[in-house]
Amino acid sequence: MNIWTDPHAWQWLGKAFAANFVREGLYYLVAALLLWLVVHQWLHKRLAHRVIAGWPTSADVRREMAYSFSTLFIFSAQGLVVFASILRGDMVIYFKPGQYGYLWLALSLPAMLLWHDFYFYWTHRLLHSGWLFRRVHGVHHRSRNPSPWAAYAFHPIEALVNSLVTPLALMVAPLHGLVLLAFTIHQIVRNAHGHLSIETMPRGFARHWLGGRFTTTTHHHLHHETAQGNYGLWFTWWDRWMGTERGDYHARFEKVTAGR
Repeated sequence: MNIWTDPHAWQWLGKAFAANFVREGLYYLVAALLLWLVVHQWLHKRLAHRVIAGWPTSADVRREMAYSFSTLFIFSAQGLVVFASILRGDMVIYFKPGQYGYLWLALSLPAMLLWHDFYFYWTHRLLHSGWLFRRVHGVHHRSRNPSPWAAYAFHPIEALVNSLVTPLALMVAPLHGLVLLAFTIHQIVRNAHGHLSIETMPRGFARHWLGGRFTTTTHHHLHHETAQGNYGLWFTWWDRWMGTERGDYHARFEKVTAGR
């Protein structure tokens, strides 16, 4: 099928874009709204002692929502590219569990999480270089005390960079549809959680032999405060290996989780 000349293909692409936008928007809306309502509204007073530095302002929230809308548009457009590539046979998303072996089915989600963490760390550090930080990534850093709505509050160029994670993976290996769904939901929920401005993990989590391998809200919040260090996404090991984990991370985590 030639997607450039077949009118039916263009109709499918248009429907795919709309479906992508609605689906991504609903996932994002549900995750960010639930976290916002539960943590910032209903448990506002009860969790006040867990605030890392300060509450997000209403101006921050409005700006984050506006940029999130543009990010959803870009992510949906990137999904359109993936859909077109599938039609051309350049990428494969499959739905029969055993089609590429059950071992690959079991390993593909962990592989995607590791790939995403690697990709984000290094592109994130690149975005902190001079011009890119001033003109692009600085948009995200306007939120010193972010809310869950900051999860997608990116400059369009940064949104485009972040949207390449899945297409690059599909250029290398086929992925099951449910694996992609789990990957999408995971990244939205954990990203929104990472921008809570309130630490929800228990005391001692950051120093635990297992818990310490995962980033926390405090871990990313310190990055928003200073725009230096703590570049990791899901795991802390790249920051540890590259010497970019902030020296005050564990002390701040213990302070904010010390209790009332």
